[in-house]
Amino acid sequence: MYEKLEQLLNDLKSMNLKPFIGYGNPDAKILIVGKECTAPNGSDGWKKFYEPNFNQWKKSFEGHGFDFKSGVEPYDFEHGNFHPINPYYKLENKKQSKKKEVGRPSATYYYYQRLVDMIRTGNDVEYKKSDCIDFFKDCFITELNDICRPNDSGLNKPEHEKIEESIRVRFDWMRKTNFFNQFKVVILACGPYAEAIKKDEILRTELYGNASIVYCHQLSYWDKSLENEIPKIQESLAKK
Repeated sequence: MYEKLEQLLNDLKSMNLKPFIGYGNPDAKILIVGKECTAPNGSDGWKKFYEPNFNQWKKSFEGHGFDFKSGVEPYDFEHGNFHPINPYYKLENKKQSKKKEVGRPSATYYYYQRLVDMIRTGNDVEYKKSDCIDFFKDCFITELNDICRPNDSGLNKPEHEKIEESIRVRFDWMRKTNFFNQFKVVILACGPYAEAIKKDEILRTELYGNASIVYCHQLSYWDKSLENEIPKIQESLAKK
């Protein structure tokens, strides 16, 4: 179970790298790729959820295990029931407003859930909305850029060049490993960050193998075009 993730960790360790890998089910059929973590470097969220991600996964293969009690409160780091396979506890399936209500997901995770609910529902006219945020069961999620910031608006040319370099570095180690090319469907929810992948078939295959690729903007708001992609995604998932 999760052999490819374990091999990824070993490969990265041999390269002396400890990057952010992602969250969710490592054996899922769907990979969702966002732009970047929105918690700024050095912030509390960055320290808890982003920077230690490699070590959080590593501990799972070193005795911590994958049988964590995700339904037991208190859900926090100190009591040991946090796990990157399901990093949030019973988030209500309602989008946060500007008040940032505790117990609700960010807009991006809310729309990830909408997408997965649509895929699960099938061809029904109305998709069945889940009560809680549980898309991690059916997906693995990661980011394309390792530079964390709330958004990329207002950046100058050198800052954009740093993002491009960060993405190139990530491409380099992804091509040398064998984890991200196992998924049946890859949803590139990262807008213009995916332009190189879109244009370069060799790069696309090196990164994601023979996966069915879906492109859309970063899902801080809903991308209507995804609704037309649902049948294609379902068909790809049904293939052996």
